[in-house]
Amino acid sequence: MAEAAGQLAPTQTASPARRGWLVRTRNAFAFGLSDMDTTVAALAGFLVRGGILLLALPGVVLPSVIDLAGATGVDAFGIDGHPTPWLFEIVVAGSAIAGLYLILSFLFSSLVDVWLVGAVLHPRRAAASERRSLPAQGLLVDMAAIRAVCVVPMAAVVVWAGSQIYTAAYNELTTPSDLATPLAVRVVENASGAVAVLVLVWLASEVVAAIAVRRVILLDMGVWRAIGGALVQIVRRPISTAATVAVSFGASVVAIGLAMAAAAVTFEWCRIAARNPQAATVTLGIGPFSTARDFRPVVFVLAAAALCLAWIAGLALTGMASVWRSAALTGETLDAIPAAHLDAAAARCGLLGMSSERSGD
Repeated sequence: MAEAAGQLAPTQTASPARRGWLVRTRNAFAFGLSDMDTTVAALAGFLVRGGILLLALPGVVLPSVIDLAGATGVDAFGIDGHPTPWLFEIVVAGSAIAGLYLILSFLFSSLVDVWLVGAVLHPRRAAASERRSLPAQGLLVDMAAIRAVCVVPMAAVVVWAGSQIYTAAYNELTTPSDLATPLAVRVVENASGAVAVLVLVWLASEVVAAIAVRRVILLDMGVWRAIGGALVQIVRRPISTAATVAVSFGASVVAIGLAMAAAAVTFEWCRIAARNPQAATVTLGIGPFSTARDFRPVVFVLAAAALCLAWIAGLALTGMASVWRSAALTGETLDAIPAAHLDAAAARCGLLGMSSERSGD
């Protein structure tokens, strides 16, 4: 597997021949299954950047209108249904905390990206036991800056779509259209246009950022040149880029979906086992030596064990899909780099602490 992973980088720099898309995709898949260390690193980056919220979502019980009213009293909304200044203050404070977390997550995910790109180019050095120098601070800052710049369009769309989603949520909380359908599903249905635009802009921002950070690592360029180069690369290679994005992100969606579904089912088992009012009585023994025991605690322990196993399996599957996505995008970027630059990119790979340009060059 390690030898197959190394084939992601087109090492024949003297030849203009490039590996085909199918070969790169197959090698990226093999790389996703090749090493536990890279899987753990990719999973950590995914969780820190918000993946933990997705995986924990099936176990979240949304509060009812009465619960929300009891928690906020009359501070959040006035009698006319409009938000109060107190709510705006809470939103501003929460946004500041979220912004700080995003900065830290960008820096950490940048470190993970350097690790994963280095593992693609040097698979034998990917093991955690192998001593590797840390990337230069300027490199991490540039990569985090790229992520921050690419978040700006997403933030603008969130502001635009937030009003529509808020209106749909408020209407469903006050006058539910269908109590048999979960609230989140009803809100998405009523604000489907805003949600679709939100998803598309997020996907475009994520792809541009992913390609740009790899160009920073491999070509040692500045923030704006990397973003511009990523946009040019997508325009020049629309079919290959679209295929890579569809397959790699599709695999991640499937992995996350399976993980969320398994967690939702096993969490429901735990909820039913915990709230079951009827005793699960089982008679043990023979004749006068028999005794009746309530096995509800045993059922709950088994359900909790199933939930833990579902979480572990979901994390493993999500980690492998994250490695595959990262390796596929790295292979796509390597294939777009001029052959004359491949040797320097493989030698540097963002680990030597060299940077000929400064942020914003």
